[in-house]
Amino acid sequence: MHKHTKLIFDADNTLFDFDRAEETALVKSLEHFKLPKPEGLIDFYRKMNVGLWQQLDNKTITIAQLKQQRAAQLFEFIGQSADPTVFSLHYLDELAKCQFLLDHVEHTLNLLSEHCEMAIITNGLERVQNPRFAASTIKQHFGALVISEALGVAKPDAAIFEHTCDLMQWSDPAAVLMVGDNYRCDIQGAADFGMRTCWYNIRQQAHDYSDHDYEIQRFDELLTVLKA
Repeated sequence: MHKHTKLIFDADNTLFDFDRAEETALVKSLEHFKLPKPEGLIDFYRKMNVGLWQQLDNKTITIAQLKQQRAAQLFEFIGQSADPTVFSLHYLDELAKCQFLLDHVEHTLNLLSEHCEMAIITNGLERVQNPRFAASTIKQHFGALVISEALGVAKPDAAIFEHTCDLMQWSDPAAVLMVGDNYRCDIQGAADFGMRTCWYNIRQQAHDYSDHDYEIQRFDELLTVLKA
């Protein structure tokens, strides 16, 4: 018997290997536009992108500003330019093609689907998330894919958790377990809404966090958590 049978997952770096997808999409986009790939590019881009998404989570920039600033800062780093809108759209389309799953995800979800109802909430872009999910090998396991851009509200806002529960026809947040890697958006957001939480500490960070109910460092450890 599983302890929790109603599960919500984050998408990037919880189910999907976003780090690998990001690098793949960036390199392919630069090659397409015949732009250089200077040393340190991937580390720069990754840190810059994380910072912009944090600003979006904090509501200090809009999604349109994120796309524009991301391209502008990239072009400044490589010392060349292209049409930022065209480049951004190409990059997003390349990202949508990258359905790389993290280790143990597919097998674990196959087992969980026998006993659990599952949904996904992602602070992401429709142009990426919808086609990637549709082409993935795990789509059949989920009753809902909730994308922040489509809803107009993002984690950690309670409204996105409430909306997902409504879609899944789950009336009691305390009966739902949220699984994600982002402590503020996934874990604290869900906990504030009254859900149970499992932090996927994928980078094995040392910490003194206390808002989560469970912690895993490998995805398949979730099976042990649910049977505890």
